[in-house]
Amino acid sequence: MNWAALLGNPIKHTLSPIIHREAFKQAGIDGAYIPIQVKEGYLEEVMKGLCFMENLLGFNITIPFKEPAVRLMDISGEEVKLIGAVNTVKRGEDKLVGFNTDYSGFLQALDEAWGENIEGCKALILGGGGAARAVVYALHTRGAKEITLALRSQFKGEKLKEELSWASIKTIPFKKEAIEGALAEQDLLVNATPIGLKGEAMPFSLERLSKNAFVMDLVYNPPLTPLLKEAKERGIPFCNGLAMLLYQALDSFEIWTGCRVEAGPIKEILRRWEKEATENR
Repeated sequence: MNWAALLGNPIKHTLSPIIHREAFKQAGIDGAYIPIQVKEGYLEEVMKGLCFMENLLGFNITIPFKEPAVRLMDISGEEVKLIGAVNTVKRGEDKLVGFNTDYSGFLQALDEAWGENIEGCKALILGGGGAARAVVYALHTRGAKEITLALRSQFKGEKLKEELSWASIKTIPFKKEAIEGALAEQDLLVNATPIGLKGEAMPFSLERLSKNAFVMDLVYNPPLTPLLKEAKERGIPFCNGLAMLLYQALDSFEIWTGCRVEAGPIKEILRRWEKEATENR
């Protein structure tokens, strides 16, 4: 049996095994997908151990390991070098090859849910981790006019400006006044933090965000975070991160196996899960 894995912490909320189980089934491959919760500080040891496992195709990497994993790759795609984060690893012959499918998954999901031309738009991204970096890259490749990151640390802001200098980003403090002051000018708001994963509310209001703007929360479990509830109440179009999860997973699966499977049947499974999860809250 072939298999792939997910490395992260925490991972109990993940739906990735559902997606990859169906992908293996569609592709006619005898395979499994195993989530592995990694203790912080032990990523390198776990990855080295995995390399000795037979029939391993590769693995995904999620919070909080996307950035530290970059230095552990033997070879990386150009997008990984620019983004500074890896979420997909293919096991080559005695080598680990790093890719980033978060950015492509984000674009496919945003196109599907919003459908607007990103070129010339203004976007505010909450957070500065691996997912936020992928969103910056995605928006930059599509010609976004202005990209602003809301960050808790000024030091991290200066570091990101240096590392992502190719994107000419702006940064603001992750504070109520700064974020609400910036919202009026934005076409797109993206939450790339874990806030909402445990039902936490954002420390700001969407009152100043235009109803013509779009809100995307990369959190998908729960399906309707407090941020998205407010967007819904204010009549602002929105989506959660479920479609992004699907598309980045399918891109990863293709890297590992060479097979591109149909998204439709897996979307139906995820829609049923989303309906049940929403009704049970």
